[in-house]
Amino acid sequence: MTQPVRVPGIDAARGAIMLIMAMDHVNALVVRRHSVEFWAGAWTRYGDTLADRLQLGLRLLSDLCAPGFFFWMGSGIALLAARRTDWSAGRLRRHTAVRGVLLVLLSWFVEVPAWLVGIHGDRTGAAPGGWPGAGPAIWLPVTVLTTLGLCTLLLALLRPLSRRPVATACLAAFCVSSPSLFLPDSPISPVGMLARLALVAGQTGGLYVEYPVLPWLGIALFGHLFGQYLVRHPDRTIQASLWIGIACLLLGLALRWHGTFGNLRAPRDGSWREFLNLVKYPPSPVFVLSMLGGTLCLFRCLSRAPRSRLAGLCIAFGRAPLAFYLAHLWLFAVIGTIFFPFGTNYAIGLLVWLAGMGLLYPLCTAVARRRGASPASWLHLF
Repeated sequence: MTQPVRVPGIDAARGAIMLIMAMDHVNALVVRRHSVEFWAGAWTRYGDTLADRLQLGLRLLSDLCAPGFFFWMGSGIALLAARRTDWSAGRLRRHTAVRGVLLVLLSWFVEVPAWLVGIHGDRTGAAPGGWPGAGPAIWLPVTVLTTLGLCTLLLALLRPLSRRPVATACLAAFCVSSPSLFLPDSPISPVGMLARLALVAGQTGGLYVEYPVLPWLGIALFGHLFGQYLVRHPDRTIQASLWIGIACLLLGLALRWHGTFGNLRAPRDGSWREFLNLVKYPPSPVFVLSMLGGTLCLFRCLSRAPRSRLAGLCIAFGRAPLAFYLAHLWLFAVIGTIFFPFGTNYAIGLLVWLAGMGLLYPLCTAVARRRGASPASWLHLF
């Protein structure tokens, strides 16, 4: 058995986006002012007021979160394979597959109920359909945790292919590009359930999909590839991550400026706000490039100072991502339902966020400490 070795930069980067994600969910569940970015459906238009600018700025930051989680999930599987050299290929696939199944089950039985508490506690009337862009009679919402679990399962199945870097990169690029290649001609075109699950965010019958599997699998595959290079050439890969991130950002900006491939919805006017307003559901290639670029730059910056106070705080949260995610959802859903059914302002939202982080910090450190004390513990499945 091999003692697990963690990469502090990954924990720090993941912890940073977790803190940002929590602020975004405070906006949704407490402030009751949340952006939507659907290709086929609602797409927030930002005005020029201070509140609108603040909302856009917070949304741009929070857009780093989901791509970062999928990217680092893929990297984590590569790092697990590298440090569990005593495991057979079959055991590694089974372990990864079990993780995926557990994530799906936790989504259905823990995550979704928390969102329902928050949604039904909203008395502002801003989202009468509940889930963004959804109608009634939803029996299966596919949220971020569901798709993380499904992508984990697929990575377990694709493990033999993932040992070939060129093939992995080509498959990842194909998956990420799939929204620009295969979306229906019109946002109002009928979509079957399989296409809905794989590619088109929205609702078909009782199936409501926020995170279609195919493009998010591409992000996880890129993360898996990055993790493999991190194992083989750790120092060079960490140093190169900044330049890879900058290249992704520049390419994303160039595609946005050109306005054709990679843009699922063109800017509705010539303002800088519309230029930065990208489609997340499903993630456009421009969105993926921009957010992965930001994720890699954040990783490089936090990797340079792993012992700083900020990095240490992020690492403390980043070592227990699943416990944090589920706990913070329930915490803010309950707080919003009881105390803020009609919403509040950003200043109060910031105070709620700070108080929540104070409550969740001991939980995350306790989970990380308990898991670290038992390398063979079942807690590693989570």
